[in-house]
Amino acid sequence: MLLIEVVGYNPRVGNVVDVLYPVGKAVLVEPNSPALRLRRIDNVTELFDEEDDEWPDPLRQVPLVIRGQQVHVDAPQDIEEEELFRMLVPQHRELSLADETELRRVVPADLPEVLRLDEWHHETVIRGGSGPPSAAAGVLQVAPSDVEAYQQIAKVLATGDASRYRPTLPPNTHWSDWPQSGRL
Repeated sequence: MLLIEVVGYNPRVGNVVDVLYPVGKAVLVEPNSPALRLRRIDNVTELFDEEDDEWPDPLRQVPLVIRGQQVHVDAPQDIEEEELFRMLVPQHRELSLADETELRRVVPADLPEVLRLDEWHHETVIRGGSGPPSAAAGVLQVAPSDVEAYQQIAKVLATGDASRYRPTLPPNTHWSDWPQSGRL
């Protein structure tokens, strides 16, 4: 089984959402299950002063509450929501990603974890994609089966041997490598 986890600010939801994408026969939940979309900020409506005429809405000096825990995020008052929330994973990774209880709602308890990746080299696989600047958006077209990371992950899944993952390319999955990502 493969589980992909993506944490990001979703302006339509108005929250930071941790989305789990399980692939395989052992998935314990239906595709549209709420267990696959986990909202992270408990007090998101209290953070910005939307009554103010300034843009962006000023950040209020209230604690940020993630999964019941007050946290400090070092941010200026004039920060945009997207920028504030991009700071969360690097500063509060353990509260942003799914914990073991949340993962086991999706993945059977007896299924061992073989490999966990927090970063890898990702190629833009769709013509016109919004990849890193070096990808020259609109030109690069790579099939997933031609991507080194995916080839090696497939070998790990087929063999159960995590040592089969030996990347030669530097990771580029940090949000700053994908500046157009998430833009509507």
